[in-house]
Amino acid sequence: MRKGLIILLCAALALTFALPAAAANIKASGFYRSKAYVSNFFDVGGAPSLRTGIGADATQTNAFVEQRFRVKFDFGTENVKAVWFLESDMLWGDSAGNSLTASGTIPSGAARNSGGALGADRINTETKNIYVWFKVPNTSMDFTVGLQNSTDAYAGVFWGAADFAGITTTGTFEPVKYKLGWYKLYENAVQKTDDMTLYLIQTAFSPTKEVKLGLNLYFVQDDTGKIASASELPVTGTGGNANPLGALNKKRIYTPGVDVAFKVGPATLSGFGVYQFGKIDYLDPALRDIDINAFMLDGRADMNVGPGKAFLEGLYISGGDNPSDKYKSIVTLATNEASPGGNSSYTRTNMYMMLASPDTINVSQCFVGCSGAEVSSDPGANGRGIWHVAAGYQQNLMKQLMGAVNVGYLAATKRLTVADANRGGNGMGTEVNAQLSYNLYKGLDVGVVGSYVFIGDFFKESGEKPKDPWTGYARVNYSF
Repeated sequence: MRKGLIILLCAALALTFALPAAAANIKASGFYRSKAYVSNFFDVGGAPSLRTGIGADATQTNAFVEQRFRVKFDFGTENVKAVWFLESDMLWGDSAGNSLTASGTIPSGAARNSGGALGADRINTETKNIYVWFKVPNTSMDFTVGLQNSTDAYAGVFWGAADFAGITTTGTFEPVKYKLGWYKLYENAVQKTDDMTLYLIQTAFSPTKEVKLGLNLYFVQDDTGKIASASELPVTGTGGNANPLGALNKKRIYTPGVDVAFKVGPATLSGFGVYQFGKIDYLDPALRDIDINAFMLDGRADMNVGPGKAFLEGLYISGGDNPSDKYKSIVTLATNEASPGGNSSYTRTNMYMMLASPDTINVSQCFVGCSGAEVSSDPGANGRGIWHVAAGYQQNLMKQLMGAVNVGYLAATKRLTVADANRGGNGMGTEVNAQLSYNLYKGLDVGVVGSYVFIGDFFKESGEKPKDPWTGYARVNYSF
């Protein structure tokens, strides 16, 4: 009898603990990706390699493998959930696990993007997101509170797949959807008001199913420059500006814009237009304030062509040639170099070397617009501005085999510095790339990517250009 009561009690306790778990669903999703490179441009370290590409003996060819694993856990129900999103990156055979210290011991500890060496022991798991999402009862509103992921309404030019902490609310007043956000990008502890904050208002009006018009406003309040801080947006002192980089200042940057998308027959046309204005207000009255005055335009067509899909796109970002007067190129969150990975991510024209790659893991190198850029991590190219045109086509060659080809041209809008004036031209290059991908099983794809850039005269120095950059890699991707 006693044994039976004990068994019954244990069963009741197990059921009690199991009920909350049963009531709240737990879901896991993510991907594993590895890429094996051969390239004369990507050089493992994330630093640009065009600067070593001039001269008969300067070309170097690198071969290496990198990998990424991401997993997202969702805990909750259809009305409320918590999200925990993790990442682990590494290069195969990196030195983190077996480099000896001065005392002859193997170092240990936490380090991002490491742990692929012999022994493999490294604390290298990064937190991407931690937040709670919930609906407001009896309304269309929901809230996301915490460290979350976000992309702007302009294909990621200002920030793309960026992680920052804050509060987002979305809702609907038919036929209008809205999104409001408040995000703390930097929290300094020296003064009460020495932080950087992003405010967001986005609306999307859809009078019909096939038409969408968005009206948006972003505002950056940057007071990090009021103290000696590495986190401030470093648009001052660029390109010969008389005001010294790092001079105490505060910035107010307003970015209103529109985005539109609609269908015309077999094509979907989309685009956006942005105007940006603001001021770099120097605290030293002896320094002249600088006005920010810039704009950006983009147009794109996506079409069904035969058995496949094609696109044509053009992007223009204004630039200036006298930054001592006005800053005439857009300021983005990627202008802030304090972020380890950069925050701008304009990837939808599928350029693998000239712009941020749509397939980046650890190695992020490009001409403009990625964290390890040759010219600038900012798409505004440090105030020069850019213009870019691209076209691409993809189709299924067999039931499980997909092929794609893309071509694009990139140029600076203006020549900004004294060094720019001595360059051979504004053109940075023309990229041609191709991809093949084969689906082995549900979620599992293997493939190859190849890319070649005909280098432009923008990089000519003393009458000589770097070697044309090229890259090729094999890729394994499993999504779950």
